[in-house]
Amino acid sequence: MSDIASGVGNLVTSIVEIIKGIITTIFHVFEGAFNAVLGVFKGMFNVTEGILGFIIGNFFLLGTLAAVYFGYILYQQRQGRNPAPLSAAATKKTR
Repeated sequence: MSDIASGVGNLVTSIVEIIKGIITTIFHVFEGAFNAVLGVFKGMFNVTEGILGFIIGNFFLLGTLAAVYFGYILYQQRQGRNPAPLSAAATKKTR
């Protein structure tokens, strides 16, 4: 009789382990889906951060170049050498 009781006990243990495995699998599937959605949002924020950093860096670079150009023009004017304004050079007719 102990073999039958042991067999039934093993059967019940196996069924419990199968149900536990199914529940764990379902939990991991939902966890994976949640992590995938979270990863997409993190990726979007990382891309946005990269784009904004690129744009801000370019604005800084262009602003620096404009400041250097403006400083050069002021330096030229203080030295008594007036470079022709761009508008005057563009409207000048050649004959």
